[in-house]
Amino acid sequence: MHPKFRHTFLPVVFGLLGFSVFPARFAAQGQTTTGSSTLAYYENDGGASSASLKARFAQFNQLASDTYAVGPRGGVSGRTFSTDLKFARSNGIETFATVSNFAKNDFSPAIAHSIVKSAVNTRNFIASIRQKLVLGHYRGVNIDFEGVPAADRNAFTAFVKTVSTKLHAGGYLVVLSAPAKSVDDPADSWTGAFDFAGLAPYIDVLQLMTYDENGTWGDPGPVAGLDWVQAAVQYAVSVVPAGKVSLGIAAYGYDWDLNNSSANSQIAWTEIAPLITETNASAQWDANSSSPYFTYTKNSHSHIVWYENATSLGEKVALVNQYHLAGISVFALGMEDDSFWQAMHSGGH
Repeated sequence: MHPKFRHTFLPVVFGLLGFSVFPARFAAQGQTTTGSSTLAYYENDGGASSASLKARFAQFNQLASDTYAVGPRGGVSGRTFSTDLKFARSNGIETFATVSNFAKNDFSPAIAHSIVKSAVNTRNFIASIRQKLVLGHYRGVNIDFEGVPAADRNAFTAFVKTVSTKLHAGGYLVVLSAPAKSVDDPADSWTGAFDFAGLAPYIDVLQLMTYDENGTWGDPGPVAGLDWVQAAVQYAVSVVPAGKVSLGIAAYGYDWDLNNSSANSQIAWTEIAPLITETNASAQWDANSSSPYFTYTKNSHSHIVWYENATSLGEKVALVNQYHLAGISVFALGMEDDSFWQAMHSGGH
């Protein structure tokens, strides 16, 4: 899953396990690159993303401004952070406008259905997002529709085809965020609408959301176990050109309150080490998923935290080289710090 509630919390050439994730840009529409892109998500988070952009802009070459939402009739609303976008472009970073079907507290299947099933609303969407692309001087759009009803599978593919055709004609690129899956089940309530093979010809990048294997909405477990991530990558590259696939990387973990599930929370990379110190916890390692975790007790409540560390990140990033992927996409700026990028550089060594 790619829960939007986290948004409320939520170039230099460098070697990454033997390959460079910089500086090549996306190829011409329909072509592919390998290991060239490092995309970072920018959030409307009160300034944390902005500060991280200014401090660590050399670590990535693409920026997705996750600050727009679509309404049921196709209108796109949201904030354009013009100063930060200009800063990014001045430092050689390509920028993308991320638009989602998020409404109130969650992604809205009804909004997605309304857009993809209506030719009028689709046209409205195209016109509205083009205005945002022009206003923000973006290189392209990142479509992040989640919870799309499985019954709308064919309509969603047709929608992406229509949007991509129109935007490509204007010289824009199209990045599509998609849920990780190891098999294609058209009836699956979360992933069924995403026909990777059918979508692949129309998009420039498939931003594979290889995070949120588990989260605060369910039982504790790895945020992105290596076994789960690798299975998702293997499926994706079996139906999508590997050079179009961007591997999603989480800069956060989840803290489960085992006595009160309503107190479950997301925890940023920057908050992990201080929490371990504060609670005198001992980091543990789950060999099956190559994921770290720890437990602690606070106010008589038992907690378990699953998160990422240098080793777990390095093992996942190695998949980019192994499967010749386009690169990585990091969620999100403001949750990470220099040590996160150092871990990405070193590959856990």
